[in-house]
Amino acid sequence: MTKKTHNLIDEINDVAEQINNILNKKQNQRYFEGIVVLYSFIEDVLTWLVFVQILWNKTEKKEVITAREFDKLKNYCNQLNFHPLLNLSLVIGLLDYKLYKKLDDARKERNQVIHQFWLYTHKCNKQVLRKKLEKLARIANSLVAKLNALVKETGMDESYGLFEIKIGRDLIP
Repeated sequence: MTKKTHNLIDEINDVAEQINNILNKKQNQRYFEGIVVLYSFIEDVLTWLVFVQILWNKTEKKEVITAREFDKLKNYCNQLNFHPLLNLSLVIGLLDYKLYKKLDDARKERNQVIHQFWLYTHKCNKQVLRKKLEKLARIANSLVAKLNALVKETGMDESYGLFEIKIGRDLIP
């Protein structure tokens, strides 16, 4: 059995490149695609951050984490959907309330956007879609900043390096 490994830096940079191309080249036919990619990206990064923060909190208390407990925690985090994951991130001290609120608003908006896909694509209001994509890029950048802080705090920066990406860098202050 071969385990699939992921290089987190490459995956984050791939998403950043994809979104930056859509925004920089004004590929308005791909705005909705970019929105969906960023919703997924945000939820995936938040899942990883919650998992690492839980591990870090336990090890700071000098607790030894067994392989079995590690797997259990990983499975638990991977089974969470966006809403409980977001609430857990606030409880464990991963997010401040300001970022929590932005993410919660994005979560609510995601449900509306996905359900209204037909309306967005057939009304052809590309400016509305672009604004949503830019907003999500700012939120994704906040999570990547949180990722950098956690990597640095845990000392993983020697093996991971810090993520030097900025989604929407040319367009978003």
